Amino acid sequence: MTDTFRPSTFDSRRSAALLRSGAIKRLLAALTFVAAGLAAAPAHAKLHVVTTIQTFKSLTEEVGGDKVEVSALVGDAVDPHFNDARPSYAVLLNRADLLVLVGLQLEVGWLPPLLEQSRNPNIQIGQRGYLDASTSGISIQDVGVGVSRTQGDVHPLGNPHYHLPPDSALAVARAIHDRLRALDPADGAYFDDRFAQFQKKVDAKRKEWETKAKTLAGVKVVTYHKSWSYFDNWLGLKEIGYLEPKPGIPPDPQHLAQLVTDAKAQGAKILIMESYYPRNTAQRVADLAGMKLAVLNSDVVSGQTYFTLIDSLIDQLLHAL
Repeated sequence: MTDTFRPSTFDSRRSAALLRSGAIKRLLAALTFVAAGLAAAPAHAKLHVVTTIQTFKSLTEEVGGDKVEVSALVGDAVDPHFNDARPSYAVLLNRADLLVLVGLQLEVGWLPPLLEQSRNPNIQIGQRGYLDASTSGISIQDVGVGVSRTQGDVHPLGNPHYHLPPDSALAVARAIHDRLRALDPADGAYFDDRFAQFQKKVDAKRKEWETKAKTLAGVKVVTYHKSWSYFDNWLGLKEIGYLEPKPGIPPDPQHLAQLVTDAKAQGAKILIMESYYPRNTAQRVADLAGMKLAVLNSDVVSGQTYFTLIDSLIDQLLHAL
């Protein structure tokens, strides 16, 4: 009788053990691969926000915290009416989840072509990723002044330089909060808390600013461009004239002579201008009229926040006075 080969009990157990060992190794390798993938992927992607002016970048960072990555298109001490439409800006806009602009035609000379070149349907006019901050409940001044830009740098929809006073900053920050919440509902409670903290800080700083600036109330000033009206109205400064005969139109000798006469007669104390305007003419007018020249930033610059900007503006005006 021929013996039939039968594996021993030991051989069977060894084979099963080897099979189990291989399966465990494959399972461990798969788990290691998955864990590596989870470690490499971010737990939650940040929202990419692009703002036109740097003050809005600061406000977005106040509300968005570490849930946002923010870039501004207007650089330090650059006239926001005539910003360069760089190709790199179109790349930023292509990646953006949210665009926050001043509106009221401030950016009309350079932003529309960038929006078109961005090829990002989510930030076009009317979409959830497009936020015109001028629609956030701010009381807009100078509506209907001028009928076309051929008359100068006029804004028939209203004066777009509204971003400095605390009421405006709160309104814009609230609008940014609402839009971030809509884009990222999972972090809604985080945005709520950030905005509440920002509001408390603004309320506290407003009292400090208004107390500190009491001596500015009633002071008569001249400004180069009509870009300080909201800020001056907040602190009680009285604008009695402008270096530009019309916004964006260079002054002629006759206008400057009349402005000097008016400033002397009314006792104007300070001539306010941004650094991107020609200083020589402004200095000459200030000297002839007996005014101090205050060269100020009307927008946040690198290293500043909204709060340090307002601190700086009030300090510089008090120093000039």
